[in-house]
Amino acid sequence: MNTLKLNTISINTIFFFLLKIWISTNIISAFFFLTINDYADGVINYSIILFKKEFWQDVLFIAVIGLIYSIPAIVILGLIIKLWTNNKLILIFVCILLVIVTFYFTGSMALKHPKEYIPPPSFIYSVIISGLILKIKIQEKK
Repeated sequence: MNTLKLNTISINTIFFFLLKIWISTNIISAFFFLTINDYADGVINYSIILFKKEFWQDVLFIAVIGLIYSIPAIVILGLIIKLWTNNKLILIFVCILLVIVTFYFTGSMALKHPKEYIPPPSFIYSVIISGLILKIKIQEKK
């Protein structure tokens, strides 16, 4: 194990990086999942959706459940960053694997409308977390 790599990133930096990724992924993914899954049978009218109280309650509920279910995955990701690598391509691969495993073990792979083509929830979360990992920077010690 390369001890030089272990000293380049502080625990606080990893914590705040993961906190941004964790919260953003769950909120954005809940919004997109509900929009795609609940309104897949017709044209999406965002002006109506955004002003419905029930829609935002559902987004909040799914985001909170997602935050709770993804705690083990975020802890594993933090350990990988601290002990192994901060290479973003490797982190994206690991995150996609962690998302799929989390959805599999929580039983959340099912869809509301199985006959229609709707991206599975794990795909939506994987795309969003991958984009966020690429966008958000990990600041190393100087």
